[in-house]
Amino acid sequence: MSYGNQPGGYGPPQGGGYDSGGYGSGGYGTPPGGHDPYGGYGYGAPPPRGNNGMAIAALVMGIAGLFACGITSIVGAVLGHISLSQIKRTGEEGRGMAIAGLVLSYFGIACWVLVLGGLLFLGIIGSTSMPG
Repeated sequence: MSYGNQPGGYGPPQGGGYDSGGYGSGGYGTPPGGHDPYGGYGYGAPPPRGNNGMAIAALVMGIAGLFACGITSIVGAVLGHISLSQIKRTGEEGRGMAIAGLVLSYFGIACWVLVLGGLLFLGIIGSTSMPG
């Protein structure tokens, strides 16, 4: 039994082989004109996922809260928690920004609680120690 056009050998199959150069003829060559309309291998890169807007806002509020008496830190903490749940659900980017916003927000809240508590403590001590 013989395959191909050589007696007893294994020559190329009938019809031109794997790379016949003809587009659409079963080969793997490029189409006429040298341009592949499908863009080469595979399906291409997936579209980039956007950053979560609330994560960005949480980071901004956390930074601003360090200077704005902690009021924006409370908003930053709330936005940070909401954005983390949204990121987990939707798969968006921005988890690091949300965590950084939470850390800065809680740090800002803690600092301003200490500052206001210290001022209140000094005010109470100052008012009770005055002779009067």
